[in-house]
Amino acid sequence: MAKAKKITQTTTKKIKTQATILYIFLIALFISTAFSLFKAAYIEFTLKLLAFIIFLVSVKLIDKGLEAQKEYENSKIAFAPKFKYKLFGAVLLGLDVFFINSFINHSSLINSLFLTILTILGVIFYYGLDPKVDKIPQASGVNMQKMIKELKEAQEKIDFIKEAQKDIDDLRLKEAINKAAIKAEHILETIKEDPKDIKVARKFIVIYLDGIKDVINQYNNIDKTKLDDSFRVRLIELLELASSKFDKELDRLKSNEIFDLDVQIDALKQQLKE
Repeated sequence: MAKAKKITQTTTKKIKTQATILYIFLIALFISTAFSLFKAAYIEFTLKLLAFIIFLVSVKLIDKGLEAQKEYENSKIAFAPKFKYKLFGAVLLGLDVFFINSFINHSSLINSLFLTILTILGVIFYYGLDPKVDKIPQASGVNMQKMIKELKEAQEKIDFIKEAQKDIDDLRLKEAINKAAIKAEHILETIKEDPKDIKVARKFIVIYLDGIKDVINQYNNIDKTKLDDSFRVRLIELLELASSKFDKELDRLKSNEIFDLDVQIDALKQQLKE
């Protein structure tokens, strides 16, 4: 891994994940729509309801764009979103403002166009544009789309493991699980630094994490009153063995040697079934 290419990272910053301000305007539009219904202005109600639906769709698009940007910003390796959610949301919101001013408020064409352009530019200025540049290392010789998918699946497994250990009362066991999960994340970070390592790390991603995930899931579903202390000790020892193997494989990975995990996951599963 000595020759691994450095991946340019975006400066860490607080990222908006929800179009909160727009929801305030949405609530106001909803109240206005409901008021039109109460006063039996059915044509006005229908127009406002349509405007409300368009407004809601545009805000949801912007929300989705913000979530996509957050995921993009927090990843060392990522493709820029193909669909420009924030841009489409801004344009749709602008068209909705034009519709409201022209057909509901009966404003002039110039005033409606001005507010439409102001809305689009305001949303873009406040929430920003969608990411455009792929954060992909050059000449890695790896199918990046497949690799990103595999890394995402691996992270989801680790997240499951970390979440599942919260249901375990035994502190030593929780510590052993958490330790293994943290070291697994270190391996993922190492792969991101040199994507070529994904070719030799698939056994870790596909088999090893699945094994630990299944083991913890099974443990949580077992009646703990039927387990003796020796079982708990064996489980902790196996998880600690897993952590030590992670350290060894991480060293191999960094030195570009063959990735060879040999922890007996099957044995671990079998003990849980006994």
